[in-house]
Amino acid sequence: MGGKKKPTVSQLEKRLMREQAAKSGKQQEEGRPKLKVTSQGALTQASLDAVYREIAKLPYVTPYTLATTFGLKVSAAKQALRDLEAKGLVKLVDANRRIRIYVPAGAQPAAAG
Repeated sequence: MGGKKKPTVSQLEKRLMREQAAKSGKQQEEGRPKLKVTSQGALTQASLDAVYREIAKLPYVTPYTLATTFGLKVSAAKQALRDLEAKGLVKLVDANRRIRIYVPAGAQPAAAG
């Protein structure tokens, strides 16, 4: 008896707006490079190169900013930054038990206050 109720006009408008927002979100994601991960969870060399090209544009980078930018796990971002530091592409500026702050190797850190 009855069946499914037809959506109201406002519900249809909301659905259309959500679908358009999802499409525009996908277009924004296309701008960032696709990263490949090995079976051990480390990034491939091509992915590290793509990460470095993006990092070079930033004044500083932390594992969290890298993870949110590329959609990685924070542990994978930490490992990627350690690999880039070992290659001399980024420098460790400050570190404590919880966070490490890196800058691109060519950039100089700003003097503190």
